[in-house]
Amino acid sequence: MRVLIFIEGIEIMSLLLLCLSAVLGGWVFQVCQLPLAWLLGPMFSTILYVRLAKNSPKLPFSFRDIGLLVIGYLIGKQFTKQTLVEMGSHLPSMLLMTVIMIAFSLILAFITSKLTHSNLKSTVAGSIPGGLSQMIAISSEIKGIDLTVVTVIQISRILSVIILVPLLVYSPILYGNQATSSVATTTGSVSYHWMIFLLLFCCYLIASLVKKWKFPAPFMIGPMLFIATISIAGLDVPAIPTTLVCVAQTLIGIHLGLQIKFGNIENKAKFLSVVTVTSTLLVLFSLLLGYILISIDSDISLLTAFIGLAPGGMAEMAVLGQSVHANLPIITTYQLFRLLFILFCVPIMMKWGFQHAEKRLEERKG
Repeated sequence: MRVLIFIEGIEIMSLLLLCLSAVLGGWVFQVCQLPLAWLLGPMFSTILYVRLAKNSPKLPFSFRDIGLLVIGYLIGKQFTKQTLVEMGSHLPSMLLMTVIMIAFSLILAFITSKLTHSNLKSTVAGSIPGGLSQMIAISSEIKGIDLTVVTVIQISRILSVIILVPLLVYSPILYGNQATSSVATTTGSVSYHWMIFLLLFCCYLIASLVKKWKFPAPFMIGPMLFIATISIAGLDVPAIPTTLVCVAQTLIGIHLGLQIKFGNIENKAKFLSVVTVTSTLLVLFSLLLGYILISIDSDISLLTAFIGLAPGGMAEMAVLGQSVHANLPIITTYQLFRLLFILFCVPIMMKWGFQHAEKRLEERKG
């Protein structure tokens, strides 16, 4: 009994130290005026803590899910009747951009396979920007895919996106610094209101229900739809205070830091180098698509187009969009459309494509 209490005490202490290091990382990033300070700071400090302590503490609950509740609330508050009309007009461009992005990802997967001598199936599954957990779930149902390769490629892409996209967004190219200053002036004076916590509790209940329906990112989609419905109905939805947004970003950052683990893989140095280059190319290609998109639709800013098309997680891109005062409904719509397209269409296409390729290979051998 005493041994169990001692072990639990060590785990609690380890968790507290992890949280303190995450907060310290966020503070350092904020002092240094680095982009996404309360997401990237906790993420990197968590990675550093796990490396130094050689211990990955167990979280008592999903930090990411709680953080996503706040992000979903933020996004939902941005929706109005007018944004629904605007989103409907973007369906053709969403489909076009998604197909082009996936096609380019497949080209990069083929290049990665050739240069690293990895299984083509695995590099394809790893290169498609559908999210780490989603692509691992899809890949586990297809024979011949190495989940380690998928994980490493997905994590490398996520890291590239999380680092490169904010740097590009905050660069003079996209005028991110001007957007950030406008956010600071509009959200800094927001105070806490009891209605916020009541709505967040309702968001949690709805997210739990949506999760049972196996919907992607339920703890962001559920609250987003709930708050959006209230907002579109014309009811007053109190704004989220900045400190609560920082807490949400910190929780997501800790989760990301704990997820970044590179498994055993042959010729790791060469593999990571190739994957890093291809991930960078994918980010730059999304910027190119952003330029194409604004030439098609002049109502979208380059800042919004780039974040909406960036091959990152929907939650992370929503956090970035909120921090630079971009059009959150548009960003979320583009990110969600790509995610749903990948979840429902890509598995069928992958299975058909792999089976067709295997049949052709067998015919050649025969």
